[in-house]
Amino acid sequence: MNEQVQEHFSCADWLLIPASVKKDVADILGLTLLSDNEQWDNNPILCTTYEDADNYLNDLLTRVDKILISSFINGYYIVEGKCLRYIYETLGKRLSAKCGVYYFSIDLWEYRYAYGYYESSQEKRFYCAELDAIGNLQEEDRGCVLSCENDAENHIPKVTIEDEQIPNSWFLPLGIMFNLGITDAEIQQALSKLCSIYRLNSTDAKMIRNIVTEKFSL
Repeated sequence: MNEQVQEHFSCADWLLIPASVKKDVADILGLTLLSDNEQWDNNPILCTTYEDADNYLNDLLTRVDKILISSFINGYYIVEGKCLRYIYETLGKRLSAKCGVYYFSIDLWEYRYAYGYYESSQEKRFYCAELDAIGNLQEEDRGCVLSCENDAENHIPKVTIEDEQIPNSWFLPLGIMFNLGITDAEIQQALSKLCSIYRLNSTDAKMIRNIVTEKFSL
């Protein structure tokens, strides 16, 4: 796997949408276009500082109401944003009214990964694995296994444990996306191309800010 792709998605939440619905995303979600002349990789709305809890929250709140839509990637577009960790289900169901929509998440800092599939405004598949505070693996597993999950581990990087090479399962969402026909080389090329930045509508923006503020106040 390309190192730039691996690094970019090591802490990311994104939706994968068919190219046919890209033109409808702004209307469906009530988005406001802020810029269509941005570079995807290292974009400011995706880069959060981790100095301390207070700064992290303040920094996150300035960008959590925005999403990024990538350039065209082999029949798909990627919708990425910090807000998707909290409202992926809501947005996935809205966007899947006429097509299938995938959700992916990787967070190597929290040892978590997740993926889901939405169709006809319903959740068809969801899986999440994460380590709890004492290191135990917790899993959520709903719906029927997707064909794109099969052999996904063959496309992800490996780590050495006790002299044995085993797949780094935290990157499984990328392996599933590669099974859908997107290569890491295509993603690497897209990371250097222009993307579009949008702001969520006021209702969604208020909802996500309340969710984030409550989460970090606990």
